This record gives sequence, C-alpha cells and structure tokens, in this order.
Amino acid sequence: MLRETKDKQTIPAKTLLIIAGAFFIFAILFLIFRSKTGFSLDQKFSQSKRMPILFSVLGEKDEYLFSLYAEFYPNERKAALFFVNPKTSFDDGEKSLKEKGSSAPSYVESVLEDTLDSNIPYKIVWTKEQFQNWVNLLGGLQLFFEPKSLHITKNYNRNKESYVLDGEDCFDWMSSLSDDSMISYFRRLEIQETVMLTLFETIHEKRDALSKQKLTYLHGQMTTNLSSKEWETLIDFLKKEKIQFGVSEVPGEPVLRPKYKDQILKANEETIKVAFYKFSGELRSPSFGEGERARIEVLNGTAKNGLARYGKVLLNDKGLKVLTVDNAWDSSFKSTVILNRSGNTQYTDLISETFQGRKVFFSLRKDLGLDATVILGEDFQNSKD
Repeated sequence: MLRETKDKQTIPAKTLLIIAGAFFIFAILFLIFRSKTGFSLDQKFSQSKRMPILFSVLGEKDEYLFSLYAEFYPNERKAALFFVNPKTSFDDGEKSLKEKGSSAPSYVESVLEDTLDSNIPYKIVWTKEQFQNWVNLLGGLQLFFEPKSLHITKNYNRNKESYVLDGEDCFDWMSSLSDDSMISYFRRLEIQETVMLTLFETIHEKRDALSKQKLTYLHGQMTTNLSSKEWETLIDFLKKEKIQFGVSEVPGEPVLRPKYKDQILKANEETIKVAFYKFSGELRSPSFGEGERARIEVLNGTAKNGLARYGKVLLNDKGLKVLTVDNAWDSSFKSTVILNRSGNTQYTDLISETFQGRKVFFSLRKDLGLDATVILGEDFQNSKD
C-alpha cells in the first residue's frame, strides 16, 4: 500500500517580506559604511565626493619635515592643500612635531581626525631617498629662482632663473634652513609648498610618460595604505584633470620656550577647525576665482618702455586685477614668466591663457601679498609689435 506524500511546507509571505526587508537594510548599511570609511577609492571618484589624503615627508635620521592634509573634490576639479609646519605643537607639553620625529605623521593624522571630525582613509609617507626617486623618475622638477629666493646652501648655488632640479637638488632645497629661527621655518614651508604644487603639476604635464610600469615603481617608493589599484586611480585623476589648487597652513601662535631658547607654534584645535573649513569653503565657492579678487604685479623684463602697462591692460580686459606695474630686476628676459605666489592656481591659469599659454612656475612668497608676478619678456614685446 502506497503511503501518501505530505504536502511541501511553503514559507509564509510575511516571512519572505521580512527576509527581503532585512537584506535590503543590510545592503544599504553596507553601502553607507563603505562610503563613510573610504572603502573604495574608485567609488569616491566615481561618485565625485571629497577624498582626504595625508602626505608626509621625512628627512635624514627620521627628521620630520612637514605634512600636507589634502582634500580632493573630484566633481569640482579642486583640491584644498593644508600644510603642517614641523614647529607646530598640539599638546600641552609644548613638544613640537619636529621633536616627535618619525612618529609625527601618525600623530598629525590622529589630531586632524579629531579636530576636523573626519576620517583620513589614505596616508602616504616619503623618506628622503623615496622622495628623491620620485622626482628623478618624473624627470626632475622645473623651478624658477629670482634673486631674493635663491636660497643658496652648502651643496648648491642655484644661481639660474629657471632650471630642472633632480631629486637630490630638490630635496636639499626643501629641507635646508638658513638658521633655526621661526622665520626660516616659515620660509622653508613656502619652499615645500612650492615643491609639492610643482610635483602635482608635473604629474599632469608628463601624464603620457607615466606608464603602468612607472606607476608600479612609484607605488613602491613610499609607505602607504593605498592598494595598487587605488594608487592607479589616484594618479589617473591627477593625470587627466587640470586641478585648481588652493594652499593654506595649520595656524599657530608663536610661543617662546625658555628651556630650549626657541619658539614653537602653539596650535588650538578649535582655531584649526575654523581655519580649515573657512579655507576649503572659500576654495569651493563660485566667487573664489573672480578676477577682481586677484592681486597681480606686472614687471617689464625688457628695455622697451611701456610694456608692463600694456600687459596690465590685457589682464584688466580679462577681469583680472593688477595692483602694480614696474620694471623687473633684469631687462634681458627672453621669455615671459608667470610666477604663482599664493598657491591659488585659478588666477595663474587665467593669466597663462591671456598670454598664449606661457608656463606657470610656482614660487610662493606670502610676504609679498600677491597671487602672481608676471615678468614680460622679448617674446611678448615681439607679439605686441
């Protein structure tokens, strides 16, 4: 006698809805967690969100030279660069970052995360040798030296106006100090800002020469938590996009340390927070690149009279404000030179367009109170004639 088979038990519709709902909630939470923790660099770029990276450079014997907290805004093609002076002190013990040595980068990361209420998912640290290898693989960095910024060291004179620095020359320039005064540290930080801006621009300018093999080599020349794929994504962004940069520094009040007979920059976390968000907010505002806010000087680098005034007229026609016109320190400039003084690249890009794509050199000098210096050469005189 055949036994009747029992009917298969079906899962109630209510239970299926609960399972489906739970799966949906889990998927949403996973995506939120992935976005907030910076799980995927590809995702951050594809969704055009802000992407923070902390860069740090160490010198000989693990000397801490500086850090750069960078926030990239891919959708806006902008980046806020917030530099950290090694004389800065965040703690009550008045110990500067310089005295923390190789532990300073991780300490800066912790302080900035707490201060800005933001996770910094990616870190890059260069040693002296690694940074030199970077510069050499990029073919060197082309920089401009004027009489007041030659910064002669025991190893290099740097008496040319424009030349290409190899890795050793570049690192010597950005790590040397005239003396141990606070002013020397401020000036050196401007040099370090100049070098980093030039580095980013060089990656973009030499994008066709950066093969996958070279990118793999560069990835090995640093300490980072970026995977090879994430690294390629970052470099692809820097190669493809013409980024508008803005530069600022972590604020601090000079405080005398009698015990050490020197000064440090005492930093207040609330002041840092306000300063950064004000800086990044202004950078991302539509009015940031308005020409009327520019501070430009035009210098005549030839023997022909009236050239600087004519250059001023051209810039004014483009809506760019020129503060002063004068003669340059030399009247034999063959080519027109554009010097970026503040780190705001939007103005100098507009100036370059006005003068038929002349090259922009970074030569930051905050004491001048300028965004740019334009030195008109014989090439401009000939085009005018």
